[in-house]
Parts: sequence; C-alpha cells; structure tokens
Amino acid sequence: MIQFLFSPNGRISGTQFFSGIAIAMLVMVVIGFALGTVPSLDGPIILPLCWLFLAWPLACLLVKRLHDTGRSARWLWGLAPQPILAVLSLAMGGFAPTIILWLMTLLGVLANLSCWSLLFFLALKPGDEGENAYGPDPHLKDGTA
Repeated sequence: MIQFLFSPNGRISGTQFFSGIAIAMLVMVVIGFALGTVPSLDGPIILPLCWLFLAWPLACLLVKRLHDTGRSARWLWGLAPQPILAVLSLAMGGFAPTIILWLMTLLGVLANLSCWSLLFFLALKPGDEGENAYGPDPHLKDGTA
C-alpha cells in the first residue's frame, strides 16, 4: 500500500486510479465535515495542511496512471495553472482592479476544466496492453498473458 500511494514508479489501471482518487476525496469530505461540526478545530489552517499532505500521493497516482497510458509525467504541467492561480488570487484578495479579478476568475474556470478533463481522461482511457516503457501491464497478475 505504501508503494501504491508514495511511489511514482510503475503503472496502475483506471480502476486503481479511480479508487485512489475516490478515497482521497472521501478523506477530504470527512475532514471537511469534521471541521464544520467541531468548532474548536481551525478549519482554515487544517484543510490546506490536509491538501498538502495528500498532494504527493495524488501526484503519484496521476503519474502512474499517465505511465499506464504511455505518457510521461510531463503531462502534469497541464495542471500547473490551478495552484498558481489559487496563490495569486489569495495574494491579491480584493486589492486588484475588477478587470483583473474577472480575468483571474475566467482563467480559474479554464484551469478547473483542464484539471477535470485530465482526471476523466485518465479514469476512462484504456491503458497500454502489455509491457510499455514504464513497466508491466497492471491488468495482468504476473506481467504475462
């Protein structure tokens, strides 16, 4: 399980990828619910820390799934606008001119669509059959037919 979550090497099937993403989302929903129901917990600090904790395992899942489809981890650069825009919008707050805030909102929507598109692509795209440059086929128990 440690290798599955914390190593970007190898390949995973679409089902394994979807399961890993679903578990991460479920964890965040449970934590978010707990933060909303326990007043003594500091949600604005705890929730971003949870996302930071989950960032590496989620990246590993994405990389291994990209590997299964024969693609390199460089595809993850397509997700880079999302955190950059989030940090910029937090840094600017209400201090930016309205047109800049509208532009950042539009770019944020496009970045979200890009992220969701990549997730759906990886969840639905069949992996390469047989061994590829990144390892054996995850659908086969021992790597052979």
